[in-house]
Amino acid sequence: MALQYQFKAKSIVDEGRTTQTAIDNVKEWLKNTKLPQLPEELIVLFLLSCQNNLNSVRNTIQAYFKIKNEAPEIFNSRDIDCDELKKARKVVSCISIPVRMPNNTVIHFFKLNDTNYQNFDWVHSMKLSYMLLDVTQRRNPPNELVVVIDMKGVGFMHITRLRIGAAKKFLEFLQEAMPLKIKMIHILNSNYVFDKLLSIVKFFIKSDLMSIIKSHPPETDMNQFYKDCIPSSCLPKEYGGELATVEEMNEKMIQEFRELKPFFEAEEKLRSYCK
Repeated sequence: MALQYQFKAKSIVDEGRTTQTAIDNVKEWLKNTKLPQLPEELIVLFLLSCQNNLNSVRNTIQAYFKIKNEAPEIFNSRDIDCDELKKARKVVSCISIPVRMPNNTVIHFFKLNDTNYQNFDWVHSMKLSYMLLDVTQRRNPPNELVVVIDMKGVGFMHITRLRIGAAKKFLEFLQEAMPLKIKMIHILNSNYVFDKLLSIVKFFIKSDLMSIIKSHPPETDMNQFYKDCIPSSCLPKEYGGELATVEEMNEKMIQEFRELKPFFEAEEKLRSYCK
């Protein structure tokens, strides 16, 4: 079962975003490793995320397989209709915003639907967030990613359910192995709970990532936010945006997760070859 993307590597080469020579160099390098051969489209994603720096690409690919295989609780069994993810998708909205910002920048949006901390599972929420990456990248690969997290409804008791080991792996993948460059992370309705969470996981966060986290308190002027951070054309209706509601977009994401079930299974099988 091969990984099926809805774009072709050649189209990205034709756009001038990478080169066939760079793709071939990575394919040749893979032959001398214990890693499996990768489809050209996945190689393209690594090249774009690393600005076509081949040394960075090699390091990122190695980290991708290592971390994913060390954290099956986050990266395996990605069936959106399994009991665990059925519950998680009701508790958390995970949306790849359909309208992109300038420079082909995509937005990933997250918020709580159910504020009862007893229903919240950090690990399955982490799993959903990385499943969202595949939804985003299966068509036209973005150049970079902006993350928006609404902290409204997140209380101190949510933090008590955090699994430090899983958080460490999550952040390790985010910083060393994710085939998409993060431009900025915006925290909406930020408060002392976010500060406490950050103080717990800060030992796993490098300065580069810390520098792109921007907190916005509940009283933030949204008109200024549209001007300085994200245009209203790229936000849900509830946030003064021009798009559909969070609920409507989240339902669409669930369907896309469902359509990607064969992709998730193929990607997990591909990783099994390098264990």
